[in-house]
Amino acid sequence: MVSTVVVYLAENEFEYMDGSVRCGHLVVEDENGRETLRQDLLDDAGYRSVRELVDDVVGILRVHREAVLVAA
Repeated sequence: MVSTVVVYLAENEFEYMDGSVRCGHLVVEDENGRETLRQDLLDDAGYRSVRELVDDVVGILRVHREAVLVAA
């Protein structure tokens, strides 16, 4: 079971995205403290806000919003 998800935002921005937010990768931690790097859950799609990105992560991983942390 997933206990924490850390979302790392992408550092580079595509020209055509004009200020949108992208996910670089996720680190998923289970209840035993094991961390797994996940780069396969989200594509290069841009989100209008960090909230929309978090909503997507919550829906895909079926975790509580409080379990999702965002690192810049």
